[in-house]
Amino acid sequence: MIDVLLPCLNEAEALPWVLTRMPDGFRPLVVDNASTDGSARVAAAHGARVVPAADRGFGAACHAGLLAAESEVVCVMDADASLDPAELPRLAAALGDLEE
Repeated sequence: MIDVLLPCLNEAEALPWVLTRMPDGFRPLVVDNASTDGSARVAAAHGARVVPAADRGFGAACHAGLLAAESEVVCVMDADASLDPAELPRLAAALGDLEE
């Protein structure tokens, strides 16, 4: 299982698309950065683990997510649907090739 950190600030509209495209073997951790649009609720309703970020900002959200992550390999992607989670297996495969 690979944890996927999704730093999030008011991405309730984008999260359903992102989370429903998360492939098997990848566990979404939505790191909520004090969203006011219900992003945390939407993320939880779509099966994501929600991690609160005490401090504001992308770096603080990434740090909070890394502290909460449980997998040896961790991916970070935006929660705004600018990247397609369906591509994550290709990334993981490339990482595996580097270790050989």
